Amino acid sequence: MKLEEKSRGQDPPKYLNEDFFKAALEDGLRDMRVDIKKIIFAESSGGGGENYCSKIYRAKALYRSSKRQLDEELALIVKSIAITPATQFLEELAVYLREKIFYFDVLGKLEVLIGDGSKFGAKCLYTTREPIQTIVFDDLTQYGYKLASRQSGLNEEHCVVILKKLGKFHASSMLLAEKEPSVREHFTSGMLDENYIRTNERFITFMTLQCRTLANVVAKWPGYELLAEKLHRHCDDIKENLVMTGRPLPGEITVLNHGDLWVNNFMYKYDDDQPTKPIDAIFVDFQNSFFGSPGCDINFFLNSSVQLDVLIHRREFLIQTYYASLRESLERMHSTFVPSYADIQQEIRARELYGFFSSYAFLPMVTMKKEDSYDISIEALTDQDFAKKKVQLMFSSNPRTTDTLRYALRRFDELGIFD
Repeated sequence: MKLEEKSRGQDPPKYLNEDFFKAALEDGLRDMRVDIKKIIFAESSGGGGENYCSKIYRAKALYRSSKRQLDEELALIVKSIAITPATQFLEELAVYLREKIFYFDVLGKLEVLIGDGSKFGAKCLYTTREPIQTIVFDDLTQYGYKLASRQSGLNEEHCVVILKKLGKFHASSMLLAEKEPSVREHFTSGMLDENYIRTNERFITFMTLQCRTLANVVAKWPGYELLAEKLHRHCDDIKENLVMTGRPLPGEITVLNHGDLWVNNFMYKYDDDQPTKPIDAIFVDFQNSFFGSPGCDINFFLNSSVQLDVLIHRREFLIQTYYASLRESLERMHSTFVPSYADIQQEIRARELYGFFSSYAFLPMVTMKKEDSYDISIEALTDQDFAKKKVQLMFSSNPRTTDTLRYALRRFDELGIFD
């Protein structure tokens, strides 16, 4: 068997060898014996502003299975999470275990429940903890799926496709939780887990840096002086404010939130005849999923991923689009409970703080130009001087960030979320 490296990037780690891929394919294809003919590594990504917490390797496996006795090929995504002092928080948040449980125990059930052929995630073939936490997926690009531009954000057409899919995803999760209440046990909190916020100083230091930088930037905008003071006050009590942002509210509607709904965490398929027209979307990266208000996913998405003109003029329409998909899906699955549009509006309103969190902690990083973000990773950001320099750059790299924040912060202030 040959291992080939097509890119000039860093070499794949030693453990991604023939034995690893043999085990992955035998597990994933449910086959007694798979002979690996060749593994070709394509360019790996991860870090570089595209993926912050894990290393992503792309590989093409040429193999022969004992079942079919044919030479076949499969494109794979290998996601590795090395636990170091900088990424220890991922272990504390149990992201590997949560994602594994989602792919093996939850994803298939959601797709059966929705019952219309919708796919919510890629097929997961294999997971292992040795020598480091690694998950192997079917590569969606081989079926024509690709990422939209994180720098430009999503136009209305792209928003509609992902929000319709989100409505179906949330609806099927409501039904699953009704049928199997124990499913909630593994998805109790996402990235704003209260214990994590209270005990992880590194996280609080970085959130403070981002929020404080925002307040300092805003203080220089004419007419925003009072708002800047409110942002500084929010920052003074950042730990309690983050706890409040993530804490469950009594009586809220709960769905399985994707939990990290920004542009690089879903992929689009396009019309054959109109290559810019999206016709489907599939979610990736379920390591932060949790049961909570649908307002969390929706506010996180609107404030991290949507083009400003769409946000200003079509916000209500986007929420209606999401709701129509949620309602239609629940009715088709004969759900005993179908929330009203007013219920969903209330959930979104109650979670505007989640949108604010997304707008300072994610939007500036998400929109950075490639040349400004290529050297960003969780490891690199542990260097205080580097982090300061990069966070400063985050708020100036792309004019879309400043324009969006001018609009979003005024709106948040008018809603009274800083008071």
